[in-house]
Amino acid sequence: MNYVVGSGPAGVSCARALLDQRLPVTMLDAGLTLEQERHQKLVQLAAAPHQDWTAENLEFLRKDMQSSASGIPLKLVYGSDYPYRTPRNATPVEFESADASASYALGGLSNVWGSAVMPYHQRDMEKWPVSSASLEDGYRAVLRFMPLSAAQDDLSAEFPLYSSHCHDMKLSRQAAQMMSRLQEHRHRLQQAGISFGKARIAVAPLGLEGPGCIYCGLCMYGCPHQLIYSSSRAVEEMKRNDLFVYRPGVIVRSVTEAGNGVRISAATSSGEELAFHASRVYLAGGLYSTTTILLRSMERYDEPVPFCDSQYFLLPLLRARGAGDVSQENLHTLAQLFLEIYDPSTSPHTIHCQLYTYNDLFRAPIEQTLGPLRPLFPMEPFLGRLLLIQGYLHSDHSASMQAVLSRTASGDVLRVRGAPSPETRATLKRLIAKMFGLSRATGSVPLPPLLKMGAPGRGFHSGGTFPMSAQPTSAQTDIYGRPAGFRRIHAVDSTVFPSIAATTITLTAMANAYRIGSLAPQYS
Repeated sequence: MNYVVGSGPAGVSCARALLDQRLPVTMLDAGLTLEQERHQKLVQLAAAPHQDWTAENLEFLRKDMQSSASGIPLKLVYGSDYPYRTPRNATPVEFESADASASYALGGLSNVWGSAVMPYHQRDMEKWPVSSASLEDGYRAVLRFMPLSAAQDDLSAEFPLYSSHCHDMKLSRQAAQMMSRLQEHRHRLQQAGISFGKARIAVAPLGLEGPGCIYCGLCMYGCPHQLIYSSSRAVEEMKRNDLFVYRPGVIVRSVTEAGNGVRISAATSSGEELAFHASRVYLAGGLYSTTTILLRSMERYDEPVPFCDSQYFLLPLLRARGAGDVSQENLHTLAQLFLEIYDPSTSPHTIHCQLYTYNDLFRAPIEQTLGPLRPLFPMEPFLGRLLLIQGYLHSDHSASMQAVLSRTASGDVLRVRGAPSPETRATLKRLIAKMFGLSRATGSVPLPPLLKMGAPGRGFHSGGTFPMSAQPTSAQTDIYGRPAGFRRIHAVDSTVFPSIAATTITLTAMANAYRIGSLAPQYS
């Protein structure tokens, strides 16, 4: 029996690859889910015509979501923080000068992600022992079960869609204006190393029961019709396969190879000790959980291991021309456009920018900044001109992190510490200067005083504690995600990434997990 640990995007992709080969799979998962009371409210909301939704109906979604000039401190889903909760008997993670979270939820952090998907380019994978071409089958396989809203456009030349089943979502008025301006100056932007197009987002065209997108503007709180993809949906689909077994309520602690198999030591949140015997184990618990399991299994306590991270930043843009009544527009509030910047004078790697237009979380930070001047400020016209870039840099230009698994009187703790990189500000300074130089082409100017750089880990695009290598050392894994000395234990999530590209991590994590699972017959 093959065991997959974790139900996040990498876990379901690896499980799919094994099932596609008619190999049996048992998935072990802590499997925390949305509180029943909130779930019932969500069901009732989705069943009602959206014209009948009231502020009272929506209060459970919006009540505890906050925003500031630094972004959203904690992105909830349907008003709940369940994706971030640590169950009893799970190893706590402590962060110092870093900001991230492990997830023990069914579907992992795909319950709260922004659903942006983009493949890695070969130029951003110089440190990898496998090529971008080796991930292509994985990209295609993933996009057969994960929905994609995207368009065949200029981005496709360097970042293929890998799917012929895309659907198209309507741009907001602000995004349509921006797109028109970019297209008008397309040649100038191409010369400057900028390609652009519609955002690629993992959003379904239709709900499980009900309509497709109704452009209600609630995306950041959790889609009422559950159109934003979560890998929990893949788990429900796999349950219909006779070769698949899902075991929730299980927290894996360590794995040990013995003979031709693997012993899995685990526990329930109530304290019951469990053991499973597998032919192979695929660890997909997410970066922090997989790292913890491997360090404990290898008895590597108090030994630092490095992380790499893709620097997350927020940069507002102010358009010369605004759109009217944006607060009244029916729109989706996920990323609207992508800009991919490749200019060696700025960075030898791709810089990825996701462009967001109005959502109601924009207001609070502006009001906080204005203070007593708020009544005098022309808020609505300003919101019609305001855009937000959520950007990422390659890990070569980003802060690093370091993790140590320690024994304490109350149990093991994974301690993660971040360390800034001088490359980050220098790269962003070059990027902002470039954007000022292109302000006529884009019809917008950046607002550098409002630039916000996330702490290490804040963008949740991190990995590399046990990076893949063609000739792995004791601190690395082979191209199948096996740490040195192991034959039947595979790490399949971003734990094995040798570097982190700027272009969104989830799709490549899924493709690489599928690649490893699909190569099962070839393992030596």
